[in-house]
Amino acid sequence: MKTVLIALLGLVPLAISVGAAEEETTHMAGRAVKTPGHPGYARVEDNDKAMDRAVEHAQRSLGFFMAALHAKKPGDSTFEIKKAFIDGDKVEHLWISNLTYDGKHFQGKINNRPLDVKNVHLGQRVTVAPSEVSDWLFLKGGKLMGGYTTRVLYARLSPEEKAQFDQKAQFKIE
Repeated sequence: MKTVLIALLGLVPLAISVGAAEEETTHMAGRAVKTPGHPGYARVEDNDKAMDRAVEHAQRSLGFFMAALHAKKPGDSTFEIKKAFIDGDKVEHLWISNLTYDGKHFQGKINNRPLDVKNVHLGQRVTVAPSEVSDWLFLKGGKLMGGYTTRVLYARLSPEEKAQFDQKAQFKIE
């Protein structure tokens, strides 16, 4: 059974940790913070049914995201997609920000520091086909839209971890 590493959000440090090293991460407000472990990452088995459903939901609703990205209405911000990157037997789902869409492909920058895959890096420009998108999100008036894999992982947090997430995130998960 393969373990997959999934970044919860591109810009929100969390209490979930894997490993023990200190890692510098970036908060939604852009402030650098020091936290123990690798915040915002969770290891998920490749046969996780809830995560599979989340990815399927993201794929089915991708048209909604693409329309919102194109329209960029007032109050809409922080458009990101997630893609699985593969390096040998390692798989890591990373968020991609600074998005554009040319009608065929998304382009943007990797918004998480990869932990397991070594063939991509934080800030690297990448091109992603819509069929490769494993999740999407944007903020609408401070509320999370999409973010289906994030919602699955959030639901698994303890009450204390949820409170810490909610305090650091500059949006609401409803």
